[in-house]
Amino acid sequence: MQALYQVFLFLENKEDFDATEVLLNQFGVEKIDDVPAFSRCIYALALENYDAIQEEISKHLVNWTFNRLDDVCKAILFEAVSEGRYAKLAPRKVVINEAVKMSKNYLKDGDHRFVNAVLDKCIPAYDFQSR
Repeated sequence: MQALYQVFLFLENKEDFDATEVLLNQFGVEKIDDVPAFSRCIYALALENYDAIQEEISKHLVNWTFNRLDDVCKAILFEAVSEGRYAKLAPRKVVINEAVKMSKNYLKDGDHRFVNAVLDKCIPAYDFQSR
């Protein structure tokens, strides 16, 4: 989530960035193989599907636009949608609950309900197969 937050800051400031460097810096490592595989996967899926994820989130914002969202909120939503729509490495309910927990820790009081509502619409039901 924090690497995605950094990406949103770069985009907001219209600054160039190296996506791999952002992830390496976030984990304080020099080699991409030293970043946990789960984190690499979710981050890569979020960036590869950036436009589709932004469009999906935007479809479910009522009287609001994506660009008006707090960058931390964007990062939480992107991480969860990446995991729930593309990676499917955990049950849908777990993905949403983890995003809600992060929202309670990083966003204003009550924003977790907004995150829960948006993710409930953005992440379709799927059969989770433990790997």
